Amino acid sequence: MIINILGNTTWGTTLAKALSNDKNQVNLIYIDEKKLLKVTNELSIKVHQFEIPKSKNIHHVHLEETNLKNEDILIIAVPSPKLEDNLNLIKSKVNNSTQIISASKGFDKEGNTLSVLIKNKLNIPEDNIGVLSGPNLSSEILMNKPATSLLSFKDIKKANYIRDNISNEVFRIYSGSDVVGSEIGGSLKNIIAIGCGIIDKMQLGDNAKSAFISRGLREIVRFGTSFNAKEYTFYGLSGIGDLIATCVSNLSRNWQLGFALASGETLESFIKKNKVTLEGANASKIVNKVAIEKKLEMPITLMTNKVVHENYNPVDAIKEFMGRNPSKERN
Repeated sequence: MIINILGNTTWGTTLAKALSNDKNQVNLIYIDEKKLLKVTNELSIKVHQFEIPKSKNIHHVHLEETNLKNEDILIIAVPSPKLEDNLNLIKSKVNNSTQIISASKGFDKEGNTLSVLIKNKLNIPEDNIGVLSGPNLSSEILMNKPATSLLSFKDIKKANYIRDNISNEVFRIYSGSDVVGSEIGGSLKNIIAIGCGIIDKMQLGDNAKSAFISRGLREIVRFGTSFNAKEYTFYGLSGIGDLIATCVSNLSRNWQLGFALASGETLESFIKKNKVTLEGANASKIVNKVAIEKKLEMPITLMTNKVVHENYNPVDAIKEFMGRNPSKERN
């Protein structure tokens, strides 16, 4: 099977390594000619502190050289703020038989999930758009540690077929049919991870963090079901699985942001120092806006947005959260 990946990002390159083998050729697509020339002239691919040996099963190609044949797979792994521009660039290469898998996390500027943006920009049937999401920390996958992920298409038979062709002994793929649920779980967990980084820096303890993750999951379910997602999806890999990995690991960039904010840094200084895209920061603003419009009670999202974007003191945010009126656990 030929797998095309748009996005020579950390995640895109990680997926190229994880999915390439003797039965699957991966074409890693570049837009920047200088980056392509650089990687062509080197013996390995550099991803942060990792050096990935070149593989005959990974081809590095420029966008202009890309030729998507009928029923080719195109995985999109670019940061959500850059997704629209990238879709405009690849639109002419896509046909009605191209199977697209979104491996990006987040929402567009209007609060739509990314599969909606992909459908509208590429003008393709929604049945051709799937989502790959799960507890997938790039650093661990690059170290060949085992990981699992959920591949969702509206047509479960299609998800099963692609699953069977790309799953392997290191990167095991499960199949599902709740595309929007998988997207929302994978996007909102980044918001909760920021709060967990704050909790760890403030040394509030495992009781506090466990409660925060549990209540964060409740917000994810509340938000997701308002988009007609299936509740059971949030209790699987793309929901609680991804949530746990992102909230408890110091490899998580969103956890690192929360830790930094509680240390006195600002969002801007963190981004400048680390040169990373933080989907949780973007999502907190958009999800908070949508939650207000839909009249959804989402206090963790509200507090996270205030801390990230309004320089609200994390100590005051925790006090405000804990001082809310008593309520039922499930509402």
